[in-house]
Amino acid sequence: MSYGSGPNPYPAGQAHYGAPQQFGAPALSPDIAPLPGAGFGEAVKRFFQRYAQFRGYASRSEYWWPWLLNTIISFVLSLFTVIPMLTAMTAAIEAAQNGEPPIEPAYSTGVLMMSGVSSLYSLAILLPSLSVLVRRLHDTGKPGVWFFIVFVPIVGPIWLLVLLASESRPDLYRPEWS
Repeated sequence: MSYGSGPNPYPAGQAHYGAPQQFGAPALSPDIAPLPGAGFGEAVKRFFQRYAQFRGYASRSEYWWPWLLNTIISFVLSLFTVIPMLTAMTAAIEAAQNGEPPIEPAYSTGVLMMSGVSSLYSLAILLPSLSVLVRRLHDTGKPGVWFFIVFVPIVGPIWLLVLLASESRPDLYRPEWS
């Protein structure tokens, strides 16, 4: 028996003396790895490309840029729905105050269409929003079920907001999230 040909004296999985060691976070494939410092366009693109991918990780920018875009779009769609509704309600209230017989507010078909478009948009972004939220929680070292913390009154939404805004924790990544 010559030198080095005997049984391996090191426990399973342990590298021998002088072999390169892996330190830090495990190497992740590009389809599940977070993209720290993603710009607006890249973050929105990844949001829609990974619309139903609940495994993997999402950086803060990957979460907050699409959140901002969706908030702006939802606000604009709401304006196109609420302003005509308020106008119709104001006309009905003024008619009642002037002693005229009560009338029901006449909502135009445009209001109903915009309400439908707003609802469809909200449904369309529901799954991608949940998946990026779960991936963001994974990036902070928490499992996706931590989303349900939002249902704890008062402190739950605040706690979730703090988690979503916190730093990435690659040292807490788990293989089952990949």
